[in-house]
Amino acid sequence: MTTTLSKKYQIVIPKSVRTRMHLAEGERVHVQAIDENTALVTREPADPVEAMRGSGRDIWKKLGGTRQYLKTERVSWDKGS
Repeated sequence: MTTTLSKKYQIVIPKSVRTRMHLAEGERVHVQAIDENTALVTREPADPVEAMRGSGRDIWKKLGGTRQYLKTERVSWDKGS
C-alpha cells in the first residue's frame, strides 16, 4: 500500500490496513522510526502493563528461571561479605 504525506505531515492509513488491524476512528496508534527509511505503526495497547506480560520469558529461561537466578545472586552476596 502507498499513501501520500500531506502538507501538514499527516498520512491516511489505507482502509485495507485499518480493516485488517481492526482500527477504529479516534483510536491511538504508536509510530516508531526503525531507520531513515522505515517506520512501524502499532496500536497503542489499552493496558501497557498487560501488553508487556511475558516479554522477558526467554531471558529468564536462559538464566535457569527466576528462582535459580535469585539463588545464584544470593550466594554471590554471601561470598562478598
